[in-house]
Amino acid sequence: MQAGLVASTSEARRQVKGGGLKVNDATVTDDKMVLTPKNLTPEGVIKLSLGRKKHVLLKPV
Repeated sequence: MQAGLVASTSEARRQVKGGGLKVNDATVTDDKMVLTPKNLTPEGVIKLSLGRKKHVLLKPV
């Protein structure tokens, strides 16, 4: 929700349960998942994808 992909947390949960959310091209199945430094790619970013058209790169500070 904070990345701007969905409007509410309930919509985010629906997307996860429907298999529409991916982290680094891996489908998320747990709606309680927390992003950690383990999710970083070698480039130092986390890619969030919702469906085919919405993509966000997160870079921690």
